[in-house]
Amino acid sequence: MRICRSTIGSTGAAVLAVALLAACSPGTTAFDSESASGASGAADGALADVQADVEAAMEPRDSFEVPTEPVDPSALAGQTVYYIPLTAQNRVFQLYGEKIGEALATVGVDLQVCDGGANPSQVGGCLEQAIGAGAAAIVTDSIPYGMAANGIEAARAAGIPVIIGNQLPSDEQPADETLAYVNAPTSEMVATVADWMTVDSGGDATVVLQKVTDNPSTIAFAEAGEEAFAENCPDCTVVVNEVSASNFPLIPSSTSAAILSNPDTGYVLSEFEVFVQPTIAGIQQTPNADQIQIGTAAASLDGLQQLADDQQLQADVAQNFRYQGWATADAIFRLVAGQEVPEYDVSYRLFTPANIGDIELTEEAQASGEWFGPTDYEQEFAALWGQN
Repeated sequence: MRICRSTIGSTGAAVLAVALLAACSPGTTAFDSESASGASGAADGALADVQADVEAAMEPRDSFEVPTEPVDPSALAGQTVYYIPLTAQNRVFQLYGEKIGEALATVGVDLQVCDGGANPSQVGGCLEQAIGAGAAAIVTDSIPYGMAANGIEAARAAGIPVIIGNQLPSDEQPADETLAYVNAPTSEMVATVADWMTVDSGGDATVVLQKVTDNPSTIAFAEAGEEAFAENCPDCTVVVNEVSASNFPLIPSSTSAAILSNPDTGYVLSEFEVFVQPTIAGIQQTPNADQIQIGTAAASLDGLQQLADDQQLQADVAQNFRYQGWATADAIFRLVAGQEVPEYDVSYRLFTPANIGDIELTEEAQASGEWFGPTDYEQEFAALWGQN
């Protein structure tokens, strides 16, 4: 597998294009993954295994695991938990917060949302507000520990437990009696998109991978996609285009430069759905735009509706925010009670034109969790909390 890398620099798209041409021209040596070394192509049996995994990811689940040990949340009745998303303007963050709030309400706990505004100062202000209000607990969402370290540590020092959502656990800040992590399987989600491209291409694709470099977790999620290609698609060429939320306006030009430097590009893997629109703008600047398919993760209703309209977006992975919201409430209760916080069975589902017609594309269906399977886990969680 050939991997070529690019970054968005302050010197603009012209220099970026030159760098890409140098890195990926036939006369240069590209990185060869150890797992792909010596391989002449994906064996039929191996590709069939990947296809089976992809098909399994497209199906709803039959059931979901919940913890087995009860927890008593009665001490929290009448108190308030703060939910601080990176930004409250994104629907997936709103949905996660709503589900946490629904679960907390079953035991008489309120939820207060404070918009992080995608700004460290605003996130810090939210943490100060939560501390000043004597919050029972704080949930941050998609906020790296380092982005808000002072505020998080101040909350923990004040005896307020903190749940970090949708960020990989940090070796420097491990979970303890005041800190827990509740994560979606985002690495697996991105890897599933990579596997879909492997299968769809027959094991021979040129892919531009939009690697989000905003924090260690987003980097690790993209690397899971790279690893999936290395393991399952040795004949694939992966062009890594480093992008950032802070450089959103540069994404179209860097994307088009990557594609123009690799004119046989057939796929673009956008790590998160929020990056799809500027990615499309870049694709449309290339002569082979009509032949390029997009796959992404962190699906929203809007993205799935776009997929259903048979546009360039052909694969989108959604995470089960309803289950994750209830699991997060459970983690809060256990952290406050001094119990061990387990790993939770947060699921995801891959949608393509082959199965998008199986679901209702409505706000109600998205909020219900029905896209992913049964929701009787809510009753199971409630029973653990003494709410029979």
